[in-house]
Amino acid sequence: MSSVPMSPVIEAIKQSYQTHINPHPKAATRIYIACSGGRDSMALLFACQQLQLPIHVIHINHKLQKVSDDWQQLVEGYCHKHHIDYDSVCIDWQSQQVYGADSTISQEQQINEQQARTARYRAIIQIAGENAIVALAHHANDQVETLLMNLCQGTGLAGLTGMTAFGVQHEFGTPIWLWRPLLGVTRDEISDFVAAQNIPYVDDPTNFGVTNQRAFLRNQILPLLGERFHKVVQNITRTQQNLIEAQRIVEEQYQQDLALCQWSNGWTSHQQCLHIPNLKSLSQARRFNLLHHWVKGSQKFAPTRQLIVQIEQLLQSVQTDQQAILQWQGIEIRKYRDTVYRLDADYVKAIHGKSDNKVLANLTADVGLSVGLSLELALASRAVLPNESFQLLSQSFHQSFKKLCQRFDIPSWERQFAKVVILEDNKEKALIASQTPKRFALLLPNISVWLADARELNLATQAACPWHLAWADSLDGESH
Repeated sequence: MSSVPMSPVIEAIKQSYQTHINPHPKAATRIYIACSGGRDSMALLFACQQLQLPIHVIHINHKLQKVSDDWQQLVEGYCHKHHIDYDSVCIDWQSQQVYGADSTISQEQQINEQQARTARYRAIIQIAGENAIVALAHHANDQVETLLMNLCQGTGLAGLTGMTAFGVQHEFGTPIWLWRPLLGVTRDEISDFVAAQNIPYVDDPTNFGVTNQRAFLRNQILPLLGERFHKVVQNITRTQQNLIEAQRIVEEQYQQDLALCQWSNGWTSHQQCLHIPNLKSLSQARRFNLLHHWVKGSQKFAPTRQLIVQIEQLLQSVQTDQQAILQWQGIEIRKYRDTVYRLDADYVKAIHGKSDNKVLANLTADVGLSVGLSLELALASRAVLPNESFQLLSQSFHQSFKKLCQRFDIPSWERQFAKVVILEDNKEKALIASQTPKRFALLLPNISVWLADARELNLATQAACPWHLAWADSLDGESH
């Protein structure tokens, strides 16, 4: 390690590395540093270099300002001088693709912050790949600015806790690990470190003035707060740490409440269920928190409070079979009897016949083995015929398909995936080619119902359903 004096910057990175990166499986391979050439990222690069971490620099030239090429040259020159591996890429705003650093764009466009962020992460993923560790130079002032922005726009507890020091984030379906070792270091401490070590950097003109919300908070609001409140950044940062602890408690409570209310729904991972009577047994605050997290699922953004209020109203409805549908971010919230359902976007497309792929109701294995039979059976399946009725093993009469679905609490949107399993007798088929194989079972979501034709097999009336939904390309074969 170099003889550079231990500063808050060096100390913070060293401690964060030992806490978050050392235990990580990829710690000994490579850490990608997203380096813009600004003061903060150059301080991060210099400190990681002094700590002799396995670093690889990524510079993204957004081509949005006249000085963008100067930033690229600074980063490349520094990495070349100090023998640090690096990649530089430019953003082609016409095609939203990454192209070579020696290329240029022919047309200037107004790009907002979110578009720039999306293009930046796309470029980083193309270089670093899946599950890479990417170091970012966000610091305590950035954290405070984020809190104030979220607070002014209206946010929940998660929005007040700010950015995490280390955690996985999914971008374009690809997981990457974001490491922010400087979240406890102030901008002034970074400035002092950069000045003391003569670290080269460039200033982003957008950091000055009040043209955007973050710049307004940085240059107008925080200085005023700093004049009135001593160490305001450090104090707000400490408050955020307290909120993080509170969020962990809320998360633990959510997991307990979810375990109480969630129905098992093993036939498809594309639909989640909550038991309404158990939901109603929770306090209003815990129920709201559960619904908020449950609806969000893996979505990037949280649902609005208005949506949760609408779900609450749906839960209170006295109509047991109400088919009201609430839509948000491509998902649907539905109620059927004592259950509230969350249907993900793929499933919604499938039940409305708008999916790009074919939805197959596949047997997971030999049905006989799934229910504990020792017989070797040749099986096939088909869709339920219009107006078809069925006789259960325990009954002497037939019931319509609709009545059976109501009996077993199968919502209307699931019924299209039901299958009739038929028992194929190869010898008999060889003798009489036109003979229709006997009906063997009715496969409904979550349950398999055995029919009168299977009486000789000494089966129980019903068993857990041994099948699941599968999405397949439309060019694949038919369901089997």
